[in-house]
Amino acid sequence: MVEMQEIVCSVHEHRNEIVLRLLEFSVTDTILYLKECISNEKTLNSLKYAICFANDFLQTKFEEVSGLEVSTTNLAQKELLREFLNKLDDVSLAVVYLVATELRSVLLGCLFLCRVFSVKDIFNLAFAEELEEQDKWGCDDCIRQKHTEILEKLMSWEKFCNERSLFKN
Repeated sequence: MVEMQEIVCSVHEHRNEIVLRLLEFSVTDTILYLKECISNEKTLNSLKYAICFANDFLQTKFEEVSGLEVSTTNLAQKELLREFLNKLDDVSLAVVYLVATELRSVLLGCLFLCRVFSVKDIFNLAFAEELEEQDKWGCDDCIRQKHTEILEKLMSWEKFCNERSLFKN
């Protein structure tokens, strides 16, 4: 929780830099590149729902991407996303930033804030490709520990948001 407090305290001073970093990061958002990597139908449906809900919530039109190219459509969403991020108070922006950087997904950071998915569901989407590979090939203790730490962070951030009534739904 100390990390959260430190970031919240510095958001006002570094707000433009944080928003810019999130905007740049958004066009290569992890969940936009998953459809070719995932074979589990339930996960693919959750992924599509997450992107659709994020677009509705953010009033954007982010799209799934094949290959490594950055979509011109996704690039065009940066200004709409900027409007959303600029409307957030410093604490909410800090939460989006922490979740987005931890999960490599600005869209999941925004979805975390609107609490449409559980922490576990957001984690599963962020690591969908890795989790599917683990189902095939197994998982070692190091990866299990890393995942446990990430889930614990997400749960502590969720608690932080609950205590401050930050969720947007």
